[in-house]
Amino acid sequence: MLTPWRCRATTALCLLLSACAAGRSGADGYTPVQVPDSGYGAFLAARYAEGQDDQAAAARFYAAALRADPGNAGIVQSGFQAGLLAGAPQAADLAAQLPDNPLAVMLRGNQAALAGQYDAAKQIFASLPQDDISGLVKPLLIAWMEFGEGNEQAALTGLTANGSGGSFGGVYGLNAALVADAAGDAAAAAPLYAGLDNSQPDLRLAQVMASWLARSGQADQAQAELDALMDAHPDLHTALPALQAQVGQKVISTPTQGLAEAYLTLAGTLDSAQAATLRTVFLRFALQLRPDLSAARLLLANSQVDADDPNYTPTDVQMRAALDTLSPIAKSDPLYAPAAVQEADILQALGAPDQGVALLEGLVAQQPDDAGLLGITADLLRGAGHDAEAKSYYTRAIAAAGQPAGENEWTLFFDRAICESDLNDWTSAEADVNASLKLSPDQPYVLNYLAYSWAEQGVKLAQAHAMLTRAVALDPDDGAVIDSLAYVELRQGEAKAALQDSLKAVHLQPDDPEINGHLGDAFWAVGEKLHAAYQWQRALSLKPDDKLKAEIEAKVAAHFGGGAP
Repeated sequence: MLTPWRCRATTALCLLLSACAAGRSGADGYTPVQVPDSGYGAFLAARYAEGQDDQAAAARFYAAALRADPGNAGIVQSGFQAGLLAGAPQAADLAAQLPDNPLAVMLRGNQAALAGQYDAAKQIFASLPQDDISGLVKPLLIAWMEFGEGNEQAALTGLTANGSGGSFGGVYGLNAALVADAAGDAAAAAPLYAGLDNSQPDLRLAQVMASWLARSGQADQAQAELDALMDAHPDLHTALPALQAQVGQKVISTPTQGLAEAYLTLAGTLDSAQAATLRTVFLRFALQLRPDLSAARLLLANSQVDADDPNYTPTDVQMRAALDTLSPIAKSDPLYAPAAVQEADILQALGAPDQGVALLEGLVAQQPDDAGLLGITADLLRGAGHDAEAKSYYTRAIAAAGQPAGENEWTLFFDRAICESDLNDWTSAEADVNASLKLSPDQPYVLNYLAYSWAEQGVKLAQAHAMLTRAVALDPDDGAVIDSLAYVELRQGEAKAALQDSLKAVHLQPDDPEINGHLGDAFWAVGEKLHAAYQWQRALSLKPDDKLKAEIEAKVAAHFGGGAP
């Protein structure tokens, strides 16, 4: 079959929260409701909203429940947590009622810092418990308040004393460098920056390092930092022009900006699924302190749609929350372009691809020769079914990439081929698939696409069989590729081999209607009529598209007179 293609410390964490956040249900069809009249009804609505990961609605419902039962400690705790996760103002109102909750302590300290009360904030942060993760976070928060009091040396002493080792050592080192830099102490900042490990580039560290190097007269090294970032994360390439234009700007100037940076760097270290709740809270803290911290917005939006899990399908509520997170990023921000790309992707998933295309076309107008951006726009258009427009963008992207085409450009030729095939221009599609294979010969997706297309046309079956044998060797666990091999074997009259491979394909992808339909074909070819009937009915039960449904129903009608035996 043709495979779909698209480019481009647990215990301690739990102790910070006295109640665990509700897990994502992934359920569809959730519609937020009005706040019920009764306190109990509001409480139930809040719990349901939490189950749908609609923390903003949950916070509102808990607030209504508290109006009916203001002394309920459990509702205070739950409402506080929902407010934190949603970035809602009621979290600050409830924090005073939770003197022993470390996150409430941090929030009260943040509020004091925003008011310029650095000494008061320091005292609040100092009350955090010394054990668990609170003890690791506390030195960072205190250090930035000491910087706010004008005591750079005390801040650096506290950070360097705690940063000699351990999993948070790099976080302390980075914040120490930022403190010295913000204080204008280049002599102290230089060795601290030099001691940072940037062997695995990430967005914010690259921004920080490039800024320091550019302001220190090391323009070439600053550019090298940005180049390394692009090599490690090609999806950020759209941000490169703006990052270069603003590379000389200072990253941190005020204590609250530094405090926000501390929470961002902490969130960046929490990459396990179990830490997702705490990561979200730290990112919310960062954005409350510094709403223009766009790196935190990108990371939070990724968390909201679980972008790191390719098998997770976010709900509409989660995607809209991510859009709300990204939308404040200004066009002048150096990270506006990658944010807009992410917004466009979400808009397509929400059924509004034209809005997404409009966003990307605005970026293309600013960067008309950016091959990556042109390719992303083409991907969105193709996903929306606008094949002719997508083909045009792929053609522009190929031209912008230059000649001779590089190995990484194989995706552009392959994606353009899919558009051409859908436009019934197989001659052009075949040429582009071959061009893609010439650039990168070991792509099982491409081998499968070309071989299966030939098999559907009944041509070059021996060559298709050889290609698919190779594709299976490259990706032996891809049921779609094995299904294609079985399909070719069936076309070659090798029914027994086709049946064995079809069984393997269904085992790997048991819920795919096309693969199940092909297994029915293989059963019929070896004379197993009852098995064939069952498998075709199974395929129909898996909700195939209209074309496949009609094909399978035609087989059932032809062989069984319209009904299976």
